[in-house]
Amino acid sequence: MTDRRPVVVYGASGSTGRLVAEYLREYSIPFVAAGRDKARIQAVMDKVPGIETADYEIAETDGSVESLTELFDGREVVCNVVGPFLRYAPPALEAAVQAGVHYVDTAGEQLHMLRVQDEFGPRFAAKGRAVSTAMSIQYALHDIAARICLETPGVDSLELGSYACAIPTVGSTQSIFDVIRAQAHYLEDGQLKKYDGVELKDLVVPGTGFVLKGTNWGGTAMPVFFKNDRRVRNCKMYVAMQNQDIWRRVLDVERLFKVSLQWLPDEALYPLLDRMAAMMTPGSPPRENRQIQRSVDWCTARGNIATSRVVIHSSTGYQMTGLMQAYAAMRLLGNTYNGVGFRSPAELLGHRELMGALESYGFARITEESAS
Repeated sequence: MTDRRPVVVYGASGSTGRLVAEYLREYSIPFVAAGRDKARIQAVMDKVPGIETADYEIAETDGSVESLTELFDGREVVCNVVGPFLRYAPPALEAAVQAGVHYVDTAGEQLHMLRVQDEFGPRFAAKGRAVSTAMSIQYALHDIAARICLETPGVDSLELGSYACAIPTVGSTQSIFDVIRAQAHYLEDGQLKKYDGVELKDLVVPGTGFVLKGTNWGGTAMPVFFKNDRRVRNCKMYVAMQNQDIWRRVLDVERLFKVSLQWLPDEALYPLLDRMAAMMTPGSPPRENRQIQRSVDWCTARGNIATSRVVIHSSTGYQMTGLMQAYAAMRLLGNTYNGVGFRSPAELLGHRELMGALESYGFARITEESAS
């Protein structure tokens, strides 16, 4: 037994880390706010509403496996919000395994999820611990919608969509550029297959009348979450942003990468990609406004003679992410979770239960659930 604070928020100096801390306070969970710069973390924590009533401490780490293992030792849960995850997650994952703690992150990069599933999942399982990625607006809501659709007997093919009015954080924008380098996959006949490149699709957004261009968004988490689920043969997802300039920029970066950048070594490529990302998101975005930052997420499932569809309306995605991370920590601390090793967010916590947590704060609601 240990009296150390049980939860570590790694990356607490960022926009998302601040929100995780906010909801850990609401759940009365003691935590460690960790990152590379103690003064910067303190400045961010000072802005968390009600932080004077939270039980927390600040810890500085250089981000190495050794430093993180020492930090995680004796804890129970690590909430990792340090992106882009393709670059920065491996040391945190390795440290979490070595320290024997549960690990959740907010990643949206498909290649990262595949690595976590295939390489780290068995190691966490051997320690009796869970590892879950994409515990965030991207893609936990879609995970919920898909699993509700799968409650309808006879469906086996999932097509998911997302529409958002959002201001991406710096880390999120860097991740968008990072995934262009990685091969994206979809699920067809039970097998992961590679996209030829960025794929466009016209999306009809439920309940709005909008028809917008969406992209395969690096493949998304959904084919990864269901690649070993024998109920699901086919799975694709597309994402459309209210700011339609984003998909054009993604296509431009893909062309630039294929023509000029793919031969650059990482030490030269990453700074270049980060400068390009900074042009889209020059700093931390302001706190979200529920009247503006709204989203619609949906899943349609089909079988031979069965169909089901779920539509979820929500707002303030980054605040939802903070809540989901804190809710996951609460469930993991209470030993009320489902299984060990790799688990999707809804698989780990239960899709109806996770939806209930979001509904309890008024962040999201199922507006259409149908089966025929």
